[in-house]
Amino acid sequence: MLRLVAVGKRYGARTVLNRISLEVHAGEYVAIIGESGIGKSTLLNVIAGLEPLDEGGIYFDEHELTRMDDDALTRLRRDSYGFVFQAFHVLPQLTVEQNVALPLLLRGLSDATRVRSMIAAVGLAGREQSTPRELSGGELQRVAIARALVGEPRLVLADEPTGNLDPENARQVLALFREQCRKRGAAAILATHSEHAAAGCDRRYRLSAQGIEPLG
Repeated sequence: MLRLVAVGKRYGARTVLNRISLEVHAGEYVAIIGESGIGKSTLLNVIAGLEPLDEGGIYFDEHELTRMDDDALTRLRRDSYGFVFQAFHVLPQLTVEQNVALPLLLRGLSDATRVRSMIAAVGLAGREQSTPRELSGGELQRVAIARALVGEPRLVLADEPTGNLDPENARQVLALFREQCRKRGAAAILATHSEHAAAGCDRRYRLSAQGIEPLG
């Protein structure tokens, strides 16, 4: 489904991604482990087509991202990708229900039943009309997971999704994320510095300045 071939990315004289090759198949849950600043977020950004490559290629099904224009990349992200961030990125002026519905609205869809079902699936039934300031960090990340999955994406990119959570909330959110991705058949890439967070993944890789290598 997703294939990276010798991907390279530089910022000035600094090489951030050093000939990264990786394949992710439909329904797989893959972890990219690395210390802070090593390039995990950059890797997710180039996979999403948000940053250009300096070398190599990225393929999503039959699409070669490096050959797609900005409009085509926007459609790909809208229709096929979901995103979960460390900082949640829920919109404070919207309710839980409105935040979760956003990916559908961007596609010109309206499905209140699907939105409410997704909210219930992440354990927030009854909180549809709550605003972000009324929620805990763990609840905010549940909203973010619901928003990422409501559009039934084929690939979910999660960037340190438990970085702002205490250990118990982190454990619950990771279990929920894994469960919901599997239930919906979505592939997922989890970028994390935590070996513990990566433990439940199908495959794990270590990202370093030298490149990427599989872990046992």
